[in-house]
Amino acid sequence: MSNLTDDDIDGLANRLALLAADNGEAENAGRAVGVLARKLGLTGGQLKAMFLEGARNGGGTAKAATMTARLAALETEAEALRDTLRKQEHAQRALQRDRDALFDEVEALNNALSRRRAARRTRWGAVALAGLVVLSVVWLASVGPRLHLGGERVEMVNGVPVYHVAVVHDRAVALRRQPDPAAEALATVAIGTKLTVHKTLWHGFQQWVEVELNGQTGYVLSADVDLS
Repeated sequence: MSNLTDDDIDGLANRLALLAADNGEAENAGRAVGVLARKLGLTGGQLKAMFLEGARNGGGTAKAATMTARLAALETEAEALRDTLRKQEHAQRALQRDRDALFDEVEALNNALSRRRAARRTRWGAVALAGLVVLSVVWLASVGPRLHLGGERVEMVNGVPVYHVAVVHDRAVALRRQPDPAAEALATVAIGTKLTVHKTLWHGFQQWVEVELNGQTGYVLSADVDLS
């Protein structure tokens, strides 16, 4: 077999291929294979070995082709998976950017709301203070003149006015045990009654007068009496 040339092998292979032909070509090919084999000095065992080797090599090639095809298919699938993963990562990054933008917007809205609330509290505080000032002025305007009716000069001690007499005006008033509108009433004092003044004081944003009536000490609102 070592003396066989490529032409010899091709000729033998061509005749072997004709064994699958129809009609009488297969028989002629069989006889030709026998003649050529004897001419080339090949035995039946050598022909068998050549056929088996070729068959085995052909099977290995087919397996190799199948593996190559499978590897190609797996590579295509892997590339498709990588592409899907890249798209998902891109979508995730977009969602994260949207989330961060929403967080920033919520924080900005909260800050704006806090500033608005602070400004509102400041405005209401200013309004309340202005209202308190106005009420104080109105109260002083209505009560102040009553503290000096009659045009008498008020005695001052250390810069503090000292009153001696309080005269009930306009309506009867209650003499309270404490300088509190809810305190117990000791007596009802009629209009025109003169009361001995001990002192004046402020309690609960109201000015009260501590007076004495028939040996009994109590309190009346300064707005209900004329002081002198």
